[in-house]
Amino acid sequence: MPATVLIQEKNDAGENATDKTSLVVRFKNFDNSDVDFVDPLVVPTSGTEYSFRKVLRMHVSGGSYTQISNLQAYSDGSNGFGTGIKTWYALEGSYTQGTVPSESNDPPQFPGATPMIDWFGTNSGASADMDAINTGPTSSGGEPKDIGDYLNLVMEVEPGATQGILTAETATFSWDEI
Repeated sequence: MPATVLIQEKNDAGENATDKTSLVVRFKNFDNSDVDFVDPLVVPTSGTEYSFRKVLRMHVSGGSYTQISNLQAYSDGSNGFGTGIKTWYALEGSYTQGTVPSESNDPPQFPGATPMIDWFGTNSGASADMDAINTGPTSSGGEPKDIGDYLNLVMEVEPGATQGILTAETATFSWDEI
C-alpha cells in the first residue's frame, strides 16, 4: 500500500493540524482553519489588505513505502481571482503561527524582511521545492509524521478588486515515492 500523504493546515500557537487534502483553505482575517464567512477580507478603499498567513505542510499518516522525496507544490500558473487580488508564498523549515503581514510592504515579507514570491508564478514546470530546507528523502517508519517544509500563503486585496466570493483555485502537491 502506498504512503497516505495528507495536506494539513496548521493554526494557533500549538500548531493545531486540520486535514485539508482535497478541501478548501479560506483566506481571512483570523488564524483558524474554519471555512466560513466570519472575519472575511474586505476590499480596501486605499492601501492593501492582507489575510492572515496560511500555513500548509505535508503529513504521512501511514502506508508501506521505502522513502518519499522530491516534495513539490504549485499552482496552475494563472491567477483566476481577478484584478487586484494576489497570492504570495514563502517556504520555512519550522512553524511560525500565522499573522497578518505589515501593509507597508508590497510584496508582503516573511520571514523577517524577505519578500514573499508570487504563488501564481509556480506551475508544474516551476514548482515550490517543499523539501529545500527540511531535506529528504523521508524514510518509512514513525508514522504519523510531518514531512518537508512549511508552505506559507498570504492573500492580498487591493482597492478596486471585485467584491464577493472568489472562484476557487487549486494547489497541487506532488512527491516521488518508492
